[in-house]
This record gives sequence, structure tokens and C-alpha cells, in this order.
Amino acid sequence: TLADFSEMLVRLTQERFGIDLLELHRQGKPGKPEVGAERWDAMLKEMLETDLTLEMAPKDEAVEVAQRLAARHDLVILTARYDREMPSARRWLERHDIPTAHVIWTDRGPKAGPAREHGLVVLFDDTAKNFDDFGDHPTVPALFVGATVSPRAQQPAAHVRHHLSHWREFEALVARLEEAEAEHPAGRAG
Repeated sequence: TLADFSEMLVRLTQERFGIDLLELHRQGKPGKPEVGAERWDAMLKEMLETDLTLEMAPKDEAVEVAQRLAARHDLVILTARYDREMPSARRWLERHDIPTAHVIWTDRGPKAGPAREHGLVVLFDDTAKNFDDFGDHPTVPALFVGATVSPRAQQPAAHVRHHLSHWREFEALVARLEEAEAEHPAGRAG
């Protein structure tokens, strides 16, 4: 959600295999069958487990917003990455001077448990299915729409009421949640 994984995926698919991933997706086709499963998986592994991660650009204003939020809150990074991918992810965060209170990874597992365990007020994620088990959850789910490339539109559950298209919108949501908490300290508004 911070790093522009999709931009790099599109670029590398074109550079390495001569395949226009965005055009494939417009046709409703995924990239993996066109590239070949073995080559696709090797490219993803390289993107996530090596210094190629450091070449990922941040999403527009993600660093600036994250830094402003970290000045007022404990910024927790909750990622679906595998343990073996975390050294590259940590180096990316350090390179971009993003102060974090905790960095938690789920090894592609669900995020609801760690979000509850760490008392997250809001979770900004670019994958709708990560919120499937947040229906009765105290964490406010905020979906980063348009942040990923996919041949299929995401289908967020009804309880995912915040569909945001930019990091500034997430910052505004956090401000609204802060105001609601200040007005009603016993409860949480979403």
C-alpha cells in the first residue's frame, strides 16, 4: 500500500517478457498464464525478496502522509509478506524514512487477528479480501481502491465503507476518526 508494487509489476512484465499487463487486464486476462507460471513466480519472488524491492517507488504522497501520521500516532505496518521478504521491506521503509512503531507480517495469512492484537484503529489496505473477516472487528477497514492491477474488479464486503483512492484521503479519514474519538471517547466512529 505504501510502495507501488503494481507499477513495478507492469514495467517488469513489459521489459522482461514484452507483455503489456494493463492491456491483458483490460481484456480480463491475468498475466501469469501469458508469462508462464514459473517465470511469473520467479519475478514476484525477486521483486519481494531482493533489493529490487528498493526500486519500488512509493505511492503518490504515501511517504509524506505516513510521516505526518507517525508524528501523532504509532504507525504499524501490517503486511501479508512472508518472513523471508521482510528484510527487503524493512530496508524500503528505512530508505524512505517511514517511522514505524511495529512491523507485522502474516505470511500471507489473515490480518484480522494481528489488527485486533495490536489495537489498530484503522487499517488501510489495497486488497479487499483482506477485510473479509473484519465484519465485527473493532478496526475500521479502509480500502485503497485503484492501487493494484488486476483483471478483475475487487468486490469489497458491505462492511468496508471507506473506499479511498489516495493517501491524502486516508489522512482525512484518520482526522475524522480522531475527531469522533475526541467527541465520544468511550466509543469509536467509523
